[in-house]
Amino acid sequence: MAEPEVQKSIVTIHRLDKRRNPPEYVGEELPTTTVKIFSRRKQGTILSLGDGLTIMGSIQFTGSHYDFAPGSYSLRVIRRSVYIGSAAPGAFSFEWKLRHSREGTVDAIPFYKGSVPVSRSAEAFGDPLRPLYAFGPGTLWHYFNPRKGTARVYASLEGVF
Repeated sequence: MAEPEVQKSIVTIHRLDKRRNPPEYVGEELPTTTVKIFSRRKQGTILSLGDGLTIMGSIQFTGSHYDFAPGSYSLRVIRRSVYIGSAAPGAFSFEWKLRHSREGTVDAIPFYKGSVPVSRSAEAFGDPLRPLYAFGPGTLWHYFNPRKGTARVYASLEGVF
């Protein structure tokens, strides 16, 4: 007995993007939800060496790996803002870290004031199809690790599911 032949029809929507030069038709972007990953009560907080690790925000997420592009995952971080400023005279040494529960520490940005020039911000932008970071299911934390002195800190991440 012969198997019946199955026909499939796939429909994709394309829209004219007049911002491109020359204008061209592009695929419609899949719906996403933007999330801000930080704790409002800690923004602009003064931290010192005795405070130890201070988590600035975390998010837990699950789901399948959507096929937006090769290597894309459930959460794509598209904006990172990390600022630090001195709250007291003298030198300070802080480190901002991004950690995923399955992948470990993904990124670390050191901030120093003293014998080297001050590095006060590390802001970066991506887009949903070319994110700064892409993660599969798990928990994501970003935090400061004070190593010396006292400083006022701010950190946030913005991502899409």
